[in-house]
Amino acid sequence: DIDGVTGIGISRKKDDLTSIGKFGVGFKSVFAITETPYIFSGEYKIKIEDFVIPSVVNSNDQVEITLIRLPFNHKLRPQKEIFTLISKKLENIGLKTLLFLKNIEEIKWQTPFTNGHYLKSSKSLQKIPNTKRVTIKSSSATEEYIVVGRPISIEGLKLKEGIELRVEVAYKLGKDKNDKEIIISEPDSKLVVFFPTEKVTFLNFVIQGPYKTTPNRENIPLEDKQNKAILEETANLVAESLSVIKDLGYLDTNFLNILPINPKHKESSQIYSVIYDKVKEKFFLEELLPTSDGKYTKANNSLLARGKELTEFLNKEDIQKLFSKRHWLDTNITYDKTRELRDYLINELKVVEVDFESFARKITIEFLQTKSDEWMIDFYSRLLDQQSLWSDRGYSKGILRTKPIIRLENNIHIAPFDDSGRVLVYLPAKTKS
Repeated sequence: DIDGVTGIGISRKKDDLTSIGKFGVGFKSVFAITETPYIFSGEYKIKIEDFVIPSVVNSNDQVEITLIRLPFNHKLRPQKEIFTLISKKLENIGLKTLLFLKNIEEIKWQTPFTNGHYLKSSKSLQKIPNTKRVTIKSSSATEEYIVVGRPISIEGLKLKEGIELRVEVAYKLGKDKNDKEIIISEPDSKLVVFFPTEKVTFLNFVIQGPYKTTPNRENIPLEDKQNKAILEETANLVAESLSVIKDLGYLDTNFLNILPINPKHKESSQIYSVIYDKVKEKFFLEELLPTSDGKYTKANNSLLARGKELTEFLNKEDIQKLFSKRHWLDTNITYDKTRELRDYLINELKVVEVDFESFARKITIEFLQTKSDEWMIDFYSRLLDQQSLWSDRGYSKGILRTKPIIRLENNIHIAPFDDSGRVLVYLPAKTKS
């Protein structure tokens, strides 16, 4: 390790995708604030001078773990400036910095003016493998996440015994207006390679993997063969995590809204594009779309209702007969409330949206004959709000004027008018007609 912290590009982690620090330059950052860093670790007590020269220090300090001292003695920066720089950085470490770290669970810091504390705790979720609830607290904030991960293997890459590569996805938890716990959006998320990088993903959740980065961690060379393989595994994990979120009870319209459903981002982000395609594919393979009756269905078995009354009026058997579909989707998916999600369902998943007119066009005499008098009365009452479907406006005649929607006393169905507009049916009069 002394070779690593005094040299440049000398790192025992160079070929280890599971480790931070494989470039051998990380420790050099301390020279932005000090001329002589001190390191006390076990039998070693040294200071480093001129960036690369270690020398033994006579010290009585008894250190059981590792202590690093950084005197504020930089030649070009006053102590006050260094103090302000470090204290601000410590205040703004950010809770997500700890989210995916394997060996760091707590950070404490202290200045003459203030104290700071970051603490991470994890709880594995019973009966759901590779899933945990992570809570990260600071002195001023708390964040909670559902983290789903799994080990991966990369073709041609050999790892040390006992070492595994993992990809992970983290969904942030919050509360809705009724104080119910839900998954909330984490906008403008950046790709995490153990620590957050500068790579914007355009996702509303956080993904982590052992990607190769540039030394300054500002870019991820996605054309790299290993990075492509890791991205593919990350996308598979995100798609698989939808089933986990469903099992945990968080899969609702709100959750669907934070998924990659904006096709515009596909063009600008390779990460977004690959995950977008995997998630889309998953909706056709598993029952993951919430229905109006609190269950779930696949994309090719679902219908959108333009107006909640249709879901109350037409049951599963009805829409199977009329539209060859099995389920109404959650009625909270609307043009006004969730436009982006609605557009995604219609344009990408090819879910058909049904309004009263499209229902009226599907009506047949065989369908109506199976309905009770009570259903027919309910149907007529709803037509009061659908005047365009049965009125005669001269230039446009309602399609129901010539549909067999009128039930006679003998249970035969006829249309109210013929093609020329002549009346075919009358209400019974009180007197003899």
